[in-house]
Amino acid sequence: MLSEIISAIKDLDFLRLNEILASFDMLEVLKDPYFIGFSVVCCLIFIIRGMEKALVMFLSAPAFLVLFQHTIEGTDALDFNAEKLLIFCGGFIGIAAVNIYVFFVRHK
Repeated sequence: MLSEIISAIKDLDFLRLNEILASFDMLEVLKDPYFIGFSVVCCLIFIIRGMEKALVMFLSAPAFLVLFQHTIEGTDALDFNAEKLLIFCGGFIGIAAVNIYVFFVRHK
């Protein structure tokens, strides 16, 4: 899967990249018990060591992937859906706001 994504990026074949990403179900990966266990262990390590910034970044990446997958779900490469674009923009602003707050506003 990863090699297909890398080859599509190298070839600048964004239609094939869109098909690969559309077939990849991030929600199913998030339900995998091994992934959940790995995530819980990482989050506990980050909390115990006081690494709040790493925790936020660790949780922001899957949130952005789920948001992106929800946006491209059931669309073609050139299809425009204003409702999904609005959801993507709102979700991205929310994720960015949490990251900006943790990294720049809140200081210890």
